[in-house]
Amino acid sequence: MGGGGTAPKMKMSDALILTGVTVLLGGLFMVAWVTPVEHAEESPPYVNGASMWAGDSFEIAITVDNDTTVRMVLKAEDGTIVSAESIPMVSGVETSTSLEITEGGYYTYEIDTKGASATLDLDIDRKYKIDMLPFPIGGLILAYGLYQRDGPQDEEDLDDEILDAELDV
Repeated sequence: MGGGGTAPKMKMSDALILTGVTVLLGGLFMVAWVTPVEHAEESPPYVNGASMWAGDSFEIAITVDNDTTVRMVLKAEDGTIVSAESIPMVSGVETSTSLEITEGGYYTYEIDTKGASATLDLDIDRKYKIDMLPFPIGGLILAYGLYQRDGPQDEEDLDDEILDAELDV
């Protein structure tokens, strides 16, 4: 310790429990936390992208403040336009669309609200659900830590256990 004191060593079961819970909470934040993007009237078109596999899709929900036509363009890694569509939108009504990926690579999408302010809910739907991988891993680590903490004790381990005590003289 920094002050020259001593601290007992952390038990392996406690370290595994802490690691398992951390992985589970991190996975929850990674999967469930989607923050809507507020797009102002004077802002340029919204552009974002991600590495995608075949079968993945961008899930986009848009709510505009004024009636407008929203243009969405999906571009491949080399800059070629994969899809482009214009969607008429009504003020205050959420419109959802999905941009499907047929071939793996890095894709960018551009959303042009044409001078209308909008709220964009953007998400990626993975075909192989690889973003769910932290949950079984964290669960296994947590379960193993709990098993080690409450698991059966060997008699040899109990005989070798060191007991701390203070003697008053």
